Amino acid sequence: MKDKILWIILALFVLVSLGLLLFFTSRPKNIENIKTMRFGYSNGWSRYGYVYYDLYKENDEYYVTIKPNEIPEEEAQTVKLSDEQLEKLYEILNKYHVSKWNKFHKTEKNVLDGDSFSFYLHTEDGIDVSASGYMRWPNNYHEVKNAFYELFDSLYEYKEDKVY
Repeated sequence: MKDKILWIILALFVLVSLGLLLFFTSRPKNIENIKTMRFGYSNGWSRYGYVYYDLYKENDEYYVTIKPNEIPEEEAQTVKLSDEQLEKLYEILNKYHVSKWNKFHKTEKNVLDGDSFSFYLHTEDGIDVSASGYMRWPNNYHEVKNAFYELFDSLYEYKEDKVY
């Protein structure tokens, strides 16, 4: 009888320990102090049917290169981010727990002409997030994609004389 009780206590201890370990290792990391970040996605197979936002830090200032959908690569624009825009970016990354995207690399093998995405982030604090997918998305992907569009597309200066 004493052996059974000891085994039950040991099993409970192991389960609680594993639960605590999973809880603390799966918590999202707070993202700040970005060195580089790149988010890109495709919109099917149309000409110039892809978007990317390539952010980097240079001389304590942040810049983002923006390549909107259906715009040729050579018309991508680089703009300097304000402190408010950078704070908005951090808000998006942390609100939607983007740090939990790390190691998300999934593909839907039964789709031949779908959409894809890639994301990479590196911070001065040593946080790295790498994720990609083809017709498979991590949690909150669409919310992040839409928030990035709202933040970055307004910074792109579309040429009025061009037909896009």
